[in-house]
Amino acid sequence: MSSIEFDIPEDHRIAFQKYYKQKIAPKCGPFEAKREGVNQRRRENAKFTTPICYICITVILGAFAGLLGVQFMLVPMDYFVPLMIVAFLPAPVIALAVIASGKESDELYNAAFEKLYPISLKYFGDDFALTRAPKVDFSTFIELGLLPKTDKQYAQNCLKGTYNKVPFQFYEVDAYNTKSNDNGSVQRETIFNGVLLVCNIPKRFNSTTLLVTDKGSLKNRLEGFKTKLSRVKLEDVRFERSFEVYSSDQVEARYLLNPLMMENLLALSRELNAEVEACFYQKQLLIKIPTKHHFFINQLDLDRPIDFKRNIEQMFTELGYTFSIIDTLKLDKHTGL
Repeated sequence: MSSIEFDIPEDHRIAFQKYYKQKIAPKCGPFEAKREGVNQRRRENAKFTTPICYICITVILGAFAGLLGVQFMLVPMDYFVPLMIVAFLPAPVIALAVIASGKESDELYNAAFEKLYPISLKYFGDDFALTRAPKVDFSTFIELGLLPKTDKQYAQNCLKGTYNKVPFQFYEVDAYNTKSNDNGSVQRETIFNGVLLVCNIPKRFNSTTLLVTDKGSLKNRLEGFKTKLSRVKLEDVRFERSFEVYSSDQVEARYLLNPLMMENLLALSRELNAEVEACFYQKQLLIKIPTKHHFFINQLDLDRPIDFKRNIEQMFTELGYTFSIIDTLKLDKHTGL
């Protein structure tokens, strides 16, 4: 298992191979032994659960065939209630059979992920940590105009770490509104789904400078009315076509958005193919990126050895997403800040 090869960036392969052999592979062994036992019990259980499922499905199909007969007057109406009971009675049996067969494997997956993922993250630094469903106060993001004001905002995950001397927090965020329908059900409308990246900068900004996507003249005016910040006009025509800039200090805004920083922000939007928005606030650069990608998902598979290979490769890909933002904006050099 320790000789496994990873599809990760070449400059990490040798160092990570050594780290994997020392830190991760020994922790995989006990989970792999349990996987074999779970697989054996799953095969034994399948001898009973599979026939039960087939029988229940057959009963359901037969009952619905009877219901069709009732509907077209081929079967007496007196049979309607018994047929309804027969049609829906097997459903809980099927559900219990599926749950029973999958519970043990789910527990194994979760235990392995919670044990192995933090160890894998430590390869990048001791301060790297992943928190599931963190409690986050989004009021600052809403007040700054980076997040829309909605009924509910929540973070699915929070990854913290330091890359190239830049501490960051990576939040996977959903924001949505809810409304009640006439039938009493609640409908959820997603307003934003994506990432909030908070990069800590070793300089305190005297002003607040907000960059939002250019939405056309009319919508830009509406956005302008929503903020207390003043519109900042910049000389770069390409940047002006992509972003609207608002700030409480015109001079500092132009200092922050020097030609190199503007070029870096344009490059970031092209690289991510997304409507990137950002805000310089106090000692932080806050970046909002819409994306439907779900991060930090457990990739373990009961039919594959628990070597954590797929999770590790995904980890490098997803961390590379964050690292590329810091690299593209050259935050480690604090250019213009």
